[in-house]
Amino acid sequence: MEHFLEHGFFNDKQYGFKGRSTALQLLKILDEWTLQLDLGKQIDVIYTDFEKAFDKVPHHALISKLRAYGLDDTLIQWL
Repeated sequence: MEHFLEHGFFNDKQYGFKGRSTALQLLKILDEWTLQLDLGKQIDVIYTDFEKAFDKVPHHALISKLRAYGLDDTLIQWL
């Protein structure tokens, strides 16, 4: 995780890891929706479920990308 944080692989819209929980994301978006409603604006929401998304990722492509990000083979093997 430190490697990704140090090299700026995450942006401020990504959640679901230490320090950026999904609960924090929910609070942030709820605050944004409330503001928009207070301003009289419309909110449209699309929900998606990525539960099985990684089952469809070509593993060789993922491994190649992880190596390009600088992860060592020990960590890649563990993943």
